[in-house]
Amino acid sequence: MVKLRHQAERWSYLLVKALVKSLRMERRGWEPLWRLVIAGKPITFQVWHGDMFIAFYHLSIFKPAAIVSQHGDGDFASSTLEQFGFATFRGSSTRGGREAFVAMLRHLSERDYPINVFAADGPRGPRRQLKPGILAAASKTNGYLVPIAMSAKHALRARSWDKFVVPLPFSKARIWYGEPIKIEPNLDRLGFEQKLAEINTICRTLQERADRY
Repeated sequence: MVKLRHQAERWSYLLVKALVKSLRMERRGWEPLWRLVIAGKPITFQVWHGDMFIAFYHLSIFKPAAIVSQHGDGDFASSTLEQFGFATFRGSSTRGGREAFVAMLRHLSERDYPINVFAADGPRGPRRQLKPGILAAASKTNGYLVPIAMSAKHALRARSWDKFVVPLPFSKARIWYGEPIKIEPNLDRLGFEQKLAEINTICRTLQERADRY
């Protein structure tokens, strides 16, 4: 059974990689992001849970850290991410989240390129509504939060809460990086809530634009 699971995870990785590489990808906003990467600045990427299929491959170049839920399909997601070079830490808001968050911060503090990714509306929604964890990560690392919008013109969309997107082979697709947002450390409660609402609007606006073909 374990061997079969490992084989399934390996095939999943290969299929995701092949499919995403086939997409006719349009990229925007790469230059400001790359300057931060070269400078070794801490970066927290925001992606939506439903767009992780595209994110697996295109963010793997950064070898980022990510927190993966201990619930449901977390084992499968964690294995796939690790094959793409992600460092994964298991936890969620209801189980092991604090421990995973602390472990991830420790990992980032030891990296030359301290980059992490948050499926910012996961693991259970509401869809495209930021949760506090992503802002906490950017604040704790005294870094930058970078919104990302991903879309595919032709895709299958699941009936799940996140409307998970699986692009069809050779479809037109987009990955748009928003303007990096500097997040100050030690935000007070009011400042934190205001900043979260502000960034949520920025992320949703970017995604709405990317969804228009």
